Amino acid sequence: MTRMTLRSRALGAVSALAVATLMTAGAASAQTTNATIRGTVYEGDAPENGGEVVARETATGFSYRGRINADGSYALVGVRPGSYAITATTADGQVATDVVSVGVAQSASLDLSVGAVTGAVSDDATDVGDIVVTGRRLVEVRTPENSTNVTLQQIQTLPQINRNFLNFAALAPGVRVSQNEQEVTISAGGQRAEAINAFIDGASLKSNVISGGIQGQDDSRGNPFPQAAIGEFRIITQNFKAEYEQASSAIITAITRSGTNEFHGEIFGAYRDQDFIEQDVFSRRRNQPEANLEVQQYGAALGGPIIQDRLHFFGSYEHKQENRAATVNLGRQTPAYQTQFAQYIGTFATPFEEDLFFGKLSFQPAEGHLFDLSVTYRDEADTTGVGGANSIERASGLQQTTRSAQLRYQWQGEGFVNEASIDYRDYNYNPTATNFDTRGASFRIFETGYDPFGGVSILNIGGSGSRQNITDRTMTFRDDLTFTDIDFHGSHTLKMGVKFSAQNYVVDKEFGRNPEFFFDLNGTASGNAAVPYRVQLGNRFPTVDLDNNVYGLYIQDDWRLTDQLEINLGIRWDYEDNANNVDYVTPANVLTGLNQWIASTDGGKPAGYKPSWFNVNDYISTGGNRDAYAKAFQPRIGFSYDVFGDRETVIFGGAGRYYDRVNFNFAFDEVAKGGDFTRNAFFSTTGRPAGVANGGPTDPILWQASYFTAGGLDPVLNNIPARGEAFLLKNDFEPPRTDQFNLGLRQRFGDWQTEFTLAYGKTENEFTWQYLNRCREPNAPNNGDGFGDNGGFCSPGGTNPYRTYLVSDHSKEREFTALYVKLDKNYTRESGWGLNVAYTWADSQQNGGDDNFCFDCFSVATSPMRNSPNNEHHRIVANGIVDLPAGFQLSGILTLGSGTPFNVFDGTGSRFYYRPSGAYPEQDNFIIPAAFAYRNLDLRLTKSIDLWDAGELQLYVDAINVFDFYNYSGFNGDKGQPNFGNPSSVLFPTRTLQFGARYSF
Repeated sequence: MTRMTLRSRALGAVSALAVATLMTAGAASAQTTNATIRGTVYEGDAPENGGEVVARETATGFSYRGRINADGSYALVGVRPGSYAITATTADGQVATDVVSVGVAQSASLDLSVGAVTGAVSDDATDVGDIVVTGRRLVEVRTPENSTNVTLQQIQTLPQINRNFLNFAALAPGVRVSQNEQEVTISAGGQRAEAINAFIDGASLKSNVISGGIQGQDDSRGNPFPQAAIGEFRIITQNFKAEYEQASSAIITAITRSGTNEFHGEIFGAYRDQDFIEQDVFSRRRNQPEANLEVQQYGAALGGPIIQDRLHFFGSYEHKQENRAATVNLGRQTPAYQTQFAQYIGTFATPFEEDLFFGKLSFQPAEGHLFDLSVTYRDEADTTGVGGANSIERASGLQQTTRSAQLRYQWQGEGFVNEASIDYRDYNYNPTATNFDTRGASFRIFETGYDPFGGVSILNIGGSGSRQNITDRTMTFRDDLTFTDIDFHGSHTLKMGVKFSAQNYVVDKEFGRNPEFFFDLNGTASGNAAVPYRVQLGNRFPTVDLDNNVYGLYIQDDWRLTDQLEINLGIRWDYEDNANNVDYVTPANVLTGLNQWIASTDGGKPAGYKPSWFNVNDYISTGGNRDAYAKAFQPRIGFSYDVFGDRETVIFGGAGRYYDRVNFNFAFDEVAKGGDFTRNAFFSTTGRPAGVANGGPTDPILWQASYFTAGGLDPVLNNIPARGEAFLLKNDFEPPRTDQFNLGLRQRFGDWQTEFTLAYGKTENEFTWQYLNRCREPNAPNNGDGFGDNGGFCSPGGTNPYRTYLVSDHSKEREFTALYVKLDKNYTRESGWGLNVAYTWADSQQNGGDDNFCFDCFSVATSPMRNSPNNEHHRIVANGIVDLPAGFQLSGILTLGSGTPFNVFDGTGSRFYYRPSGAYPEQDNFIIPAAFAYRNLDLRLTKSIDLWDAGELQLYVDAINVFDFYNYSGFNGDKGQPNFGNPSSVLFPTRTLQFGARYSF
């Protein structure tokens, strides 16, 4: 019977897959966001045999069905997060009902007993926007994953300084959100931000080209997605299953809000300006005036029915505007200069604006069939590069635009669920000098003698010299198939999926492409203050247009052996066909130049010397000797054991391998950086003519006014020699991978759910650009965490076609050990309060450099293991909500950290040692004496006003860093000096007040 049932279901599933494939093609599937409800149906103590379980979403009427197996077990998969009326009907007609809520990507447990109503819509329902959470929220305990769910209520209630839902990722243990008002990045597991992946409705937000981890977060004050459209999200920091890809530290998966059978909407806004912001302590000491700032955030959302129980819509719009000011001051405040440059001095607006749109249609034409169509548009513009000696003319505009669309189709058949999606995303990153066509001018003085490439900048005017235009387009298809009714030595939920993503990257960079003229205000360098002594102009990079196809396959078996024991087995395989420039041909002059440098005595190195780790044949590509990495197999195993069978005490754990990817920016370097060079020509009123003089600092060219024009300058610069840098990728490098292990215990104490997890991760093959032009093998070893001799710098001589050679190294490693503790008492209206506490003890070690270069390394493999930059040993993040009398509610987030290390420059011994992240800052008191270097308490006070049948008005004030704790940064690392360890700046934010309002109906 089993074989016949499987055969018939397999045929139906294949049909589903075929139809879905014809109808769609797309991103990462809804499997990454939808929930699973599993349990057993009992009559008394005996499990039922046969029947059906139906879950009907109370807000939309959408339904999900599952079969009751011979052992009484059932599974409802592909369930959208929300509130559900659950009805179990046994083979003999008995009924059990319950009303519950499930969260994003949860694997929730619910046992039912026929003949009794175990839940119902009650007076303690909590209305949070357009989702009414009724009954109780199911707790996820039988899972090997280490995860934290952030609910819509927390997103809407907890304080924050901007409307970026990713800020709340810090509520999960082991996760850090950057303290930087210029951008928000997230890191976890001791790794960099690039090891994160985020999904919204299953669509990946991974940045394929540039850094930041999540697309659009690099250099951005904006938000990646409208917060009003987020329904809930989940952070998984350990043992995520095989359906998740391209991440080795943590996964963030979010679900968007949907329309319901009733119209719901909201209008909201928040405001703050410089009068509500405490100036930092260092600015006050310097008597600096407060910078002007005005921040407005506002928007609206609306959802409702088009056809009851069938077709619903939801849409949202958000706008963020920062009217920030930058002050232009001269490098030296002399009266003569202030008079000469008066028109450039002052305070100038550097605005930031962002618009976010989201729209969604949800359609269930018949039970078992669900379509979701959504579109997103993000557009932001920022003004940067102004302030200090840079005039407003030097401004650059950072324009970022994201357009995306997604179509998803879910088909529930007898014993299977098929989910197919097609996702399109077009992202553009476009920082551009505002006055790119206006030549730049830098006015300087020389206080310690003439330095042709130095001097003190008094004022920089005219256009900046750089712009970039980077486009990342993806079209992704994914199909996921789940079988729910497989009985073989227990019950199995078997998932399998396929992904194909066609990606196109176009990278166009111009650095220093606007000529900049340098003037000596004293007139000494050129003989006349009005005559420039130098001009510099960069070379244009070649535009790179590359196609990369990404493939993924996985299979996952959630095997419930008994009512107490579940094992999760999975394997994933990923493949990119052009992540490493497989068709690239190394230019002949690169090989010629390499051999020339090896044979030379450039810089004083021995003839014939090259670093012992370098083999030239590993890096020279012929166009046919590079293979894309095809061995990215990633086995994953997990288990959960319910010790007493009552879901009170659960032991869980797992292990898995996770491959990440290398950003295309590095492959671009190999193709384009050979053309990255800048030409400099020197002038004077007494120099020799062009073509006779070589244009160097000691042989300047006789100045002519025509050199201010392109027609006059280009012939001069074309005769100035310049060399680029050669970057070479290793031919068959393996992408970064992380092996994770965890073991934990979940224990319930009344209303409190606790979790204790031991976590370990080992990362290998991380990418580094390694400096090749060493002079010798190291003559001094490492000293603990201090870097030994790096072999010196012996750059190629003037006849070499390149000034530097750098090659990719894949020996960078990280090791992460942690204890995660979670204490959760979730908020309910009945109790009137909730508290969630996350504690992390961690130790994160690495070798190599902090970024993608390591000039202090002779080789990454021989560099010392030492603290990672974010190696904070103790961190506590607590968030809570409490109802107060008269319609008031208080919420808050407390963050305490023992502090992250700073770099040490150790000259106290017989030789100098650089010790990156080698010392920790002093710690201050907060309840525990001398325990925390970082302390921050954010509070929100909300007053809710019932407008009867017209909805509800909420007025609130956010007090960010309410105690104005000085969270220092910029520590002096000169060991042995009196000011060692002293800070020079503070982390964002200082104490800030923000006022807001929200009307909902």
